Amino acid sequence: MEPTFRRAASSLCGRCSPSVRRQLAIGAASRALTRTSAHNLRTFHTTIAKEHKRTAPATRDFSTSGIVKSESAAKATETPIRLSQDDLFHPFSSSPVPEFRRRAAFMRQHAYCPHPDHKPTKQVTIAPKPDDANTATGTQAPAHVNFECPDCGLPVYCCEEHWMDDYEKHLEICDTLRQINEDDHDLRSGRIFHEGNLPDLQMVEAAINMTNWDTFMYTREFEAVNSDRSMRQITRLLTYPVTIGSVLHELSPYTYKDGGRLTTEGLKSFSALRYNLHPPKSGLGSKVNQLRPEAPPVRLFILGARAESSLPRPAWVQLAHMFPESRLHLIFIGPESMANRDDEFPLPERTPSNPFGAVVEDRVWYKMKISTIVDYYHTIHQTGHFAPYDPYFDCFVLFHPGLGHPASTHEWEQTLPMLLETKVPIISTGYTQFDMERDVEWVKKTSKGEFDILLQPGENTFRSLRWDLNDLDPQDVSCGNWGVWAFRGKRYSTSILPAMSAPDAAPVSVPAPPPIRTRTPVPRPKTASPGPDAPPHTAARRSARPPPTDFLSDRATSLLIRRTLCTQQLGDKSRDAQTPIDELLPPLTSRNDVDLQLYAFLAIILREFVQSWYGKITSDENFVAEIIHIIAHCSRALEQRLRKVDVESLLLDEIPDLLDKHITAYRTAHHTLSRPPIDADPREVYHALCPLPHLAPVPHPDDPIATSDQRENETLYRQLLVQGVLAILLPTEDLENPCLTSLVEGIFSELIIGNVIANKASQPWLLYEAICISTRVLHEKRQNGEKRQQSNKTSPQSSEIKLKRSWSSGWSIRGIFLGLIHLGMLLVGCIRLITTTLTMASSLPPRTTPSDEKRDVIDQHKLNTSPTESGPSRFVKAPILSFRIWTCLGNLAEIHLRMPWLDGFLSLLQLGVVHGPGRIAGLNGPVDR
Repeated sequence: MEPTFRRAASSLCGRCSPSVRRQLAIGAASRALTRTSAHNLRTFHTTIAKEHKRTAPATRDFSTSGIVKSESAAKATETPIRLSQDDLFHPFSSSPVPEFRRRAAFMRQHAYCPHPDHKPTKQVTIAPKPDDANTATGTQAPAHVNFECPDCGLPVYCCEEHWMDDYEKHLEICDTLRQINEDDHDLRSGRIFHEGNLPDLQMVEAAINMTNWDTFMYTREFEAVNSDRSMRQITRLLTYPVTIGSVLHELSPYTYKDGGRLTTEGLKSFSALRYNLHPPKSGLGSKVNQLRPEAPPVRLFILGARAESSLPRPAWVQLAHMFPESRLHLIFIGPESMANRDDEFPLPERTPSNPFGAVVEDRVWYKMKISTIVDYYHTIHQTGHFAPYDPYFDCFVLFHPGLGHPASTHEWEQTLPMLLETKVPIISTGYTQFDMERDVEWVKKTSKGEFDILLQPGENTFRSLRWDLNDLDPQDVSCGNWGVWAFRGKRYSTSILPAMSAPDAAPVSVPAPPPIRTRTPVPRPKTASPGPDAPPHTAARRSARPPPTDFLSDRATSLLIRRTLCTQQLGDKSRDAQTPIDELLPPLTSRNDVDLQLYAFLAIILREFVQSWYGKITSDENFVAEIIHIIAHCSRALEQRLRKVDVESLLLDEIPDLLDKHITAYRTAHHTLSRPPIDADPREVYHALCPLPHLAPVPHPDDPIATSDQRENETLYRQLLVQGVLAILLPTEDLENPCLTSLVEGIFSELIIGNVIANKASQPWLLYEAICISTRVLHEKRQNGEKRQQSNKTSPQSSEIKLKRSWSSGWSIRGIFLGLIHLGMLLVGCIRLITTTLTMASSLPPRTTPSDEKRDVIDQHKLNTSPTESGPSRFVKAPILSFRIWTCLGNLAEIHLRMPWLDGFLSLLQLGVVHGPGRIAGLNGPVDR
């Protein structure tokens, strides 16, 4: 029943079922500790997406080696081992646990004897002591360890003679190695780990004391831990979440007082995070009148995650209990972040909504979510997936990163500059003091001093009390998170130059920043307006300022877009030049100048109708960015579909046909056959001739119900129209998000079509303003042309031009004769042009439209369809002279009423050239081509 109970509890709310979750956490944590080793902490079964979940076999094997397969088969047949608490010490080579026998064999194959007579085979991992004079003086060849110390039970030397000769040196760690031996056997002893019963929510009235492990566990109401061994086991489990909490908590043991390790910059950075980790009381409750806006979650990026990503999830929930009023999002990033989590393979596929295949666990706790990404951080940072970074909501954590270790330094060379660029706190730990100091020195050397220390390096108050052994070097003994320190990218304050009161004022020297990166520019001092006795160069400097920018210019439009849609770029002071908008925002069309105007239009809409209420809830810009990406996707898809439209038939045939029907119905409705006292409403007659469901019923000023019904029908029609368009344009994964789809539908149907187009663009005052602006622009162009003509009058040829104009202005027989000659030549040229065009038209290719291309594609895929299904009449091509544009123009000008003879002549001429002999204007005829 235990798996069924776990599945049932995972679907419950964390706030509503604390007792059930506590029972599950107690049992699971107790059993999990029985499977936990020093370096490889096993994980609980985590809930992942159903489509990626599969039943894992009892024995997982990723190797094709026969030896490994035989070992795996042996593991499956192993019987459970029970060891008493007074029978925990066993030499590894003769241990009752097969895993330790394999570890002993591994040490004999890879670990080397540390006796000084041997040549050194590894780099120093422990800080050398002043009295250590036997380092690197040996001449013998390196030898693997083969002799097990009877006191610690581990193979530490190559032979008994070297062990006895170096016994005093071995005594320094022998007791620690024996303790490691017993603790490892305790994990496999099969006992019940009562110390794994972790507490639940913290009382609101009870404060956490973080002086040491004892006070922390007492104030957090842990069950009493009665043995040192149990204390070592539980602290090895909790050191990861409690280390983070001890640095970020408002009751942190690291203070700013005398002797404290917290620096001034650290107090600034951690105070910003604590503001959101410990939000003030706002009267939040479950009732409607107690609803309050909730801040976004605090993101903790755990980079280079290994064992910490496979910790039992109840251990990480302890971090959420330390900050009960805030939401947390833990993000494990690293190529080894899925180690020891075989139950969650295979990883999710990489999709546009999940570009890095993150494993998301959103049921860990009702205020905590855990995401795991198997990739390097610098790869993710370059894509801007988590941007922007906010010092109030983001923090980086590096558990034993090995920044200065020769084997892992190259993996951090690209990542460190990106971390410092975010100006976000970075918490780092180390296995030993030497390991931590090596990391600090590497950061100083790599960043060239461009970082601020937030927490001075030193021993971690909440380090693991259990020691761990390196199987490759039994002399290398360490503990989890022994030391902790914090840093971030360096920040510079703005320097303000004092204003000079007189020309002979002494110059003020301002210290220049280091020439590594361009700093924030020094602002211009504010000065009063110049008086009458001010120097003359002041007025000249003020008059030389450029005029104010036109609000309709491209620069003003670009500034509007940047202020509204690219706010994160405005706050980036490290950029020397502004990034073009086409690189910051996705393209809407294939032309950048059109995108600029469309983005200005979108910026006004989003600022007035989205950011006006969303900005009061949170400062996160991801929501608006997602809306922009969806609109950009729709606009690009719409442009691609428009390219396939037969624009020729649309503009010359379909739209004129619709306009012609509208004109005919409108005139019929206003010129009815009825005479007074019979009165017919023209609007009702029009709707009877052209029924439009979205405009029905006909609104009347005296009938408010009909008016409201008509508005509701029009609203529903707009929504159906937008839904149909989005179903074609949006990708499938976005259509599966009902919240986002509803919001985009509301923006298009209500804000753009309903509010902007129907309610404002069709208003008389807006049309009048558009006509005035167009007239003003044309008038300015005309004035500019006249000015250029006036400037040309000053040329030497101006007198000759005046004589020609004066001579040509008068009537004469010579002028009339020349005019007739010019007219005849023009007529002959036109006839020749028409004849040549008709003659060469036969060699031109026939007219092709997107409809023809579409028909060819359909014919290729529907060769076996019936004639009724193939629909040859769907793609009807007509000659240009048969388009409805000519009928619409004649109907609009009322030629059939004013000059019926001309209407009949033109109709007869059209019939003759289209269907008459030769069909010169027929389909693909000379005139039609």
